[in-house]
Amino acid sequence: MPAAPALAADERRIEYNIEAGDLGEALKTVSRLSGKEVIFNSEAVLGKTAPRLHGSFSADEAVRTLLQGTGLTARFRKDVILIRGRSEPSGDLADRSAGADEILVTGSRIRGARSTSPIIVATREEIVDAGQYNLGDYIRSIPQNFAGGQNPSVAGGGNQGAENQNANGSSNLNLRGLGADATLTLINGHRVAYDAVFGGVDISAIPLAAIERVEIVADGSSAIYGSDAVAGVANVILRRDLDGLITSARLGGSTPGGNFQQEYSVVGGQNWGSGGVMGAFDFNRSTAINGRDRNYTSEMDGSTTLFPRQRQYSGVLSAHQVLSSSIDFDIDAQYSNRTTEIAYPYTSTLDVTAEGLLSQPKAETYSVTPTLRINLSGRWRVSLTGTHGKSNTHLLSRAFSGGEEYAQVRIKYDGRVDSAEVNGEGPLATLAGGDVRLAIGAGFRSVGLDASSRTTFSGTTSTSYDISPIRENFFGYGELALPLIGSANARPLLHRLLLTGAVRYENYRGIGGLATPKLGLVYEPNSSVAIKASWGKSFKAPTLFEQYQTTKGTLISGEAYPDNPGGRPALLLYGGRRDLQPEKATTWTTSIAFRPIRALRVEFGYFDVRFNQRIVEAIGNTDRAYGDPIYDGMITYNPTEAQVLTALAQLQQPLANAAGRPLDVSQISAIFDDRLQNVSRQHVNGVDIFAEYEHQFGPNNRLSITGSASYLKGKQQISPGQPLTAIVGRIFYPAHWRARGGASWQRSDVTFSSFVNYTDGAKDTILSPSQDVSGFTTVDLSVRYSPTLWSGIGKGLEFSLSATNFLNQEPPRIRVSDPTQIPYDSTNASVTGRIISLTISKVW
Repeated sequence: MPAAPALAADERRIEYNIEAGDLGEALKTVSRLSGKEVIFNSEAVLGKTAPRLHGSFSADEAVRTLLQGTGLTARFRKDVILIRGRSEPSGDLADRSAGADEILVTGSRIRGARSTSPIIVATREEIVDAGQYNLGDYIRSIPQNFAGGQNPSVAGGGNQGAENQNANGSSNLNLRGLGADATLTLINGHRVAYDAVFGGVDISAIPLAAIERVEIVADGSSAIYGSDAVAGVANVILRRDLDGLITSARLGGSTPGGNFQQEYSVVGGQNWGSGGVMGAFDFNRSTAINGRDRNYTSEMDGSTTLFPRQRQYSGVLSAHQVLSSSIDFDIDAQYSNRTTEIAYPYTSTLDVTAEGLLSQPKAETYSVTPTLRINLSGRWRVSLTGTHGKSNTHLLSRAFSGGEEYAQVRIKYDGRVDSAEVNGEGPLATLAGGDVRLAIGAGFRSVGLDASSRTTFSGTTSTSYDISPIRENFFGYGELALPLIGSANARPLLHRLLLTGAVRYENYRGIGGLATPKLGLVYEPNSSVAIKASWGKSFKAPTLFEQYQTTKGTLISGEAYPDNPGGRPALLLYGGRRDLQPEKATTWTTSIAFRPIRALRVEFGYFDVRFNQRIVEAIGNTDRAYGDPIYDGMITYNPTEAQVLTALAQLQQPLANAAGRPLDVSQISAIFDDRLQNVSRQHVNGVDIFAEYEHQFGPNNRLSITGSASYLKGKQQISPGQPLTAIVGRIFYPAHWRARGGASWQRSDVTFSSFVNYTDGAKDTILSPSQDVSGFTTVDLSVRYSPTLWSGIGKGLEFSLSATNFLNQEPPRIRVSDPTQIPYDSTNASVTGRIISLTISKVW
């Protein structure tokens, strides 16, 4: 690998005259002439050619020009340029030295560490080449992710699974289908405020133009990052070094009708040697897909929302500056504002404004994170980081009857996060296999939620809940990487051996303390095979809404209950409870990756998650539960008057009476305690498969083929004594199989891409008898044209044309008992149909 002494910090421009030829030699020439170190793996550039480089360029500009069309990406630092393949995880450059410890891999806090878990990586270019234009579209295409939970694709107002919602049009990651609150989403490695009350993060609030790549670790990571990382963690990494300005405009729409899209974005940046700044702004708007737009929803009223109308403004700012030879300062800021409209008609024949509910959510998010990094002697680095963020969702729902508005419901979910953290990382000792490195840190985090629901009916306003809880926690962690075997002491069948260990302790006020460990291993018998394994504990703290939502009660008729003389009424308690504890999980993964030939990489992985103490309403249907011994401990039969009065004293709202008779505490037949509690357990496991092939045909032709698949199975027990039920392979739940595969062919200035997406069929168990529902397969096509020989106003232009679901595949039908219900599974199949989109961008 080339090395050259660093020159002054300013990016000076020099004249280059390098003929087209071997890419590695061209990069070495740039390094030699510019004095800026260019680091790359020799395998990454093997067989790749570079175009002729003639003219005046800075070192960064010269490298960007040489890498065009190679499939490689570069990370630009003050005095070094790091080059890697697009599909390689960040930091996975083998046998590198200078500058290698600058790279931080998602899933570890140790610079330059090798991940002990498989990493899913997608660059911005790969996402665009796949015909996807926001991060919400991207995450819904990942086989390891479930589109249920909180996502704009979810239709039906909650009747397609109680945990599947579309409260505000946001897009939350839901790895392994364990819930959006069990996947942690970060921006540049730091937390942001939760979205609404579901515990997820709206990843679509980040404009695609502002990101460099996304890294996802589908493995428990609470020992590294704390709460929520049970199913895994996603890290959205922003663009850092950008010189110039890029503008783009996109128009598109669904050919079956609806979903007309407009998007306009601008991203620009400036580097000045010792620092740089990047800013991006994006505006997008799309019309709704309604029941009238699809023939398979013809029995529904035409105003029914299948996919919501949205409008969003979003922006990102990222800046970095070298303050001295040992101190760097970074700051990231993000803002998003989105409005949505969703219509729920009450009947199949009348418009929503005649009989129905019209919901108009508004979501606003922002976060600011400054970071100060201090480079100490001995290659240690200390970082001081703070974050302030908010995510506000305000919903106005208007209810109509007889063509008149008769009620309004105003719901507010204002979440916030404030955190401060100090951490240090560096080598402890040097072994033959490499540096023993340690990362340690401690911090404080405060999470708050202002939530309220107010209903105005006939001029009178009532409050369902109005809470403002705050949760504070202190944490400390440590992570150790122990390289026993490395390139310096490798031997037959022992090319590399790395052991890792991490532990984190968190103490929540009002909940208590919890420690989570994680152990990992990387074993490479030779340079073509890598075996990885990890085991750990993870946890998820109860959401503030779960813990602090209002405790309510209803007096219900007891005439339907057997063994209930005189049909005495029963008392039902439901809502939150303050004594909820964290949900806990044990996770382990193992994988093997190998290269049978240089151009092909294949990886197989197995995962297992045992999730205990999950928070649920354990009873649900009181008619079914009455007299069933599996609900013992949740039902008090023939309670005393004192027990009834104690239960009534816990209510935070007046008792609702649905029994048809006045309350008489001496005549209560049973007390059903269906408040949230830590009693459920889940077990999910499965297999991930990934393959990638890349080959260069001559100087201007490159073929890339990728494929990814995930098989999942899982069961859930609501409470001890209840039977195990499937949570995979049923409608409104994750499918057993999901897969995505495709190819990209780059020939000179044109890139063609095609991908196939597959979601396995499911069992429809909603109505009896159960029935099989077929799978859902779509084909995506895209072409990108980047003319390099155009000059004048045409210089820097790029054109992209995409057709997602090119064959216009319709979602498979499911049975419904009511014509107002959605007749397809919106969590596993998309209603958008074929989407044609044209994008024009220009580099200025």
